[in-house]
Amino acid sequence: MNSLGRGLMELVKETTKMSQVIVTKMINPFYWRQANKDYKMMVEKKVPGALERMEKGELIPEWEYVTEGKLGWEYRQVLAGNPDPWCVEGNFYPRADHTRPHILYTMEDYRVVGCVDCMDDQHYINYLLINVNEMGRCKDCGSCYVCLPHPEPDLIWVDPHH
Repeated sequence: MNSLGRGLMELVKETTKMSQVIVTKMINPFYWRQANKDYKMMVEKKVPGALERMEKGELIPEWEYVTEGKLGWEYRQVLAGNPDPWCVEGNFYPRADHTRPHILYTMEDYRVVGCVDCMDDQHYINYLLINVNEMGRCKDCGSCYVCLPHPEPDLIWVDPHH
């Protein structure tokens, strides 16, 4: 038998063995009873007193016993009072008009700005090209932007090789 035939035979044997194990576990009620008992013991180990609470019919929230990994970190952050641990929610800035525009600093003679103050349900971004010391206004929402030269350009590191 060539190597391809042997490889296929090994694959069939492994697949058959895996499917027998999976089907046996799915049908076997004793397996599920043991799995349920293991789960309860894991929760009891992490949350003392959880077995009594479960016997009364109370559901143990996941944040009480998930302590490891990213989900555990997220639960700890939320319990500590941080409602957005992954910084998904954007910062709210008040709409800028001509009396208090958004100030943008630049080292160039112009700046390209994408206005996102427009309606939340829009599926496009308005781009504005604003020259230094000029004010630009979004044509949809009216937000204003002012482009100013950077106040301390010496503090910005410039790569000497490029």
